[in-house]
Amino acid sequence: MDMQCRVVLLTGASRGIGHALARTLAEDGARLVLTARSRKPLEALRDALAAGGTEAIAVAGDVGADDDARRMADAAIEAYGRVDVLVNNAAVLTEPRPVVETPPEDWLETLRVNVVGTANLIRHVLPAMKQRGEGVVVNMSSGWGRFADADVAPYCASKFGVEALTQAVAKESRSGPIVFALNPGVIATEMLARAFRTDVSSYPTPEDLAPRWRRLFAGVDASWHGTSRDL
Repeated sequence: MDMQCRVVLLTGASRGIGHALARTLAEDGARLVLTARSRKPLEALRDALAAGGTEAIAVAGDVGADDDARRMADAAIEAYGRVDVLVNNAAVLTEPRPVVETPPEDWLETLRVNVVGTANLIRHVLPAMKQRGEGVVVNMSSGWGRFADADVAPYCASKFGVEALTQAVAKESRSGPIVFALNPGVIATEMLARAFRTDVSSYPTPEDLAPRWRRLFAGVDASWHGTSRDL
């Protein structure tokens, strides 16, 4: 898939993998709808990309809040008339601790953002893709969406949920857009440092992923529908 002039709605774009992916997509000629809860870094990214000639808008909001998710989708349609690619990247990881010490609010927040937030964007973007008979939905998962680990149960459960959500949506959209889950690998981000509680500088940075993203988008085809891929 050539990203030139593709309209990409990217959640969680203000930092980490989302921030680096936005820059890669901009270099490849995509038109971007950038979303995140943090308004200032999001708008700074938009301005930096626009200065380099990229068409981009910024929509601050919380994917876990349905009104915000609808506003993101509506902004994309208003600006560009469609969404070609939805990348559900926004996610949170609360303080690592054993299950018996994890408060209910950590469970609720993690599932609200990581699973419900992904479902919200799909609900508001997928119908138009189905009507056009084309489009790609990338749901960011994790190795922890395939196997669990100690002290990060809410995050693991949420990413297992993303994998299941992806399969369900794919079965409901057999002839529609391509929907797949994606494990980006172990990447040096603030989230990884919080999860590992140690220095993570030996791991690849989000910026190191650019060649992998280009190979990924170039290879997307119908056989990927409903699958779980590695970046």
